[in-house]
Amino acid sequence: MGRHPANVMSQGDMGPRWSARYRLEWGEIVGGRVRRLRLARGWRLHDLSGRVPKPEGGWYSPGYFSRLERGWTTPSMYVYIATAQALEIAPGKLLGEEQLEQELTPEQALLLRFLQRAGIEPEEAIARLTMLDPPPVEQAPRAG
Repeated sequence: MGRHPANVMSQGDMGPRWSARYRLEWGEIVGGRVRRLRLARGWRLHDLSGRVPKPEGGWYSPGYFSRLERGWTTPSMYVYIATAQALEIAPGKLLGEEQLEQELTPEQALLLRFLQRAGIEPEEAIARLTMLDPPPVEQAPRAG
């Protein structure tokens, strides 16, 4: 134990009391996106940290990204942009509004899986569908 014991009380999953001033709702939202995108790629924190260089050289630590993902740090815009590049997404997708990550309905997910297996880009599918002939129009019988 150090010479100056700290009176830090944990608040369950919220972390130590001193961290409250570093937690921002926006940071938690973006950090959660970073975590979901990292896990979707099967990366560990170490894998992500090795892909995001510091501007002055070197790399960020896995612990830094752990704090970022939990909203316990306020990174610079550079970190967010470099992280988006490492994740191979547009920075706007990482930093944008929460509506960008709406859940897909089962029907939408099925359609996207089909298009992916068929090797058809969604834009191409839309173009093909719009070129289809319109359904025939039934004509009313003539009065005679």
